[in-house]
Amino acid sequence: MNTTYVQAPVSTTIHGREYHHIVGEIALRVGLKYEHLNAIFRRLFMKSLNKSTYQILLFTTTSELYAFTLNNRDLLKNIVSDASAAILNQIRFISDTLNDKRTDKEFRLLHECEFTYDASEKLQAVWKKNVYEGYLSSAAPRSSSEKAFEKFCETASSVEWVYKNGDKGSEYFSIVYEDAFQKVRVFFPDYIICVNDECWIIETKGGFDKYGNSQDIDKFSPRKFAVLKDFLQRHGMKGGFVREDKKSGELCICTEEYSDDVSSSFWSLLRDVIL
Repeated sequence: MNTTYVQAPVSTTIHGREYHHIVGEIALRVGLKYEHLNAIFRRLFMKSLNKSTYQILLFTTTSELYAFTLNNRDLLKNIVSDASAAILNQIRFISDTLNDKRTDKEFRLLHECEFTYDASEKLQAVWKKNVYEGYLSSAAPRSSSEKAFEKFCETASSVEWVYKNGDKGSEYFSIVYEDAFQKVRVFFPDYIICVNDECWIIETKGGFDKYGNSQDIDKFSPRKFAVLKDFLQRHGMKGGFVREDKKSGELCICTEEYSDDVSSSFWSLLRDVIL
C-alpha cells in the first residue's frame, strides 16, 4: 500500500479542534482531565510558558504546537501512556501515596456466582477445588496462564480451595493504587487460594515465549506487583505473580521483586513453592 503525504498550512480554527480532540483522547486513555494534559503539553513544548532548560522541543506559536501534535499523534499517545505506567524513581507504596484515602474493607466470597463457559472445548472437567460447585475447566474467557494455574491448583495436594476473582465491581476483591500521574486506579488480583490453611493472593500475567521474551501486555504490572506485595506484608499473607514459561512448559512465581526476565532468580518454579 502506498502512502501519500499532504502538506497544508495550519489553521488554528480547523486544526485547533483536531488538536483538542487528540489531547482529549490521550487524557481519557491515561485517566487525566483534558485541561490538565493540555497544560502539560503547553508547559513542555511552548517556549513562553516553559521555565526548564532540559526541553528540546520549544515552540513559539500555537500553530507550531498544533502541527507537532497532529503530526505525532500516535507517538504522543504511546509516550503519555508509557509515562502513566512507568515507575519513576521508586515505588510509592499504598500507605505513602493514598494516606487517609485508603480504607480496608472486609471482603467475603459471594454465596453464588455465575460463570460463562466455552462449550466447544474438548475438556469439560469439573474443578472440584473451586469454591463454587460445578466450576468447569472450560470457564471463559481465561488466558493460557489462568487455565494452567487452575489445572495446577486442582492437582496440587497442598491447595485446599480456589476462588476466581472478578475484574470489576465492588463485590470483588480489589486493591487501590496510584499511577505515575497520581491517578487512583483499582487492581483486581485473579485468584485467592488456600494453601495449607494459609490464604494466598495470586495474579496471573502473560507468559514468556520459548525465547524468554515477555508476553505480558500490562504496562502497570510492576506497579501492581509492588502494591500487592505491600498488601500481603501488611496483612501477613502470601502470594505473587504467576506466569507461564513456554520454553520449559512450567508455571513460575515471583514473590519478592518483579522482573521481566524469567531466567532471573526472582522467578521460581510454582511447584517448588506450592507443593
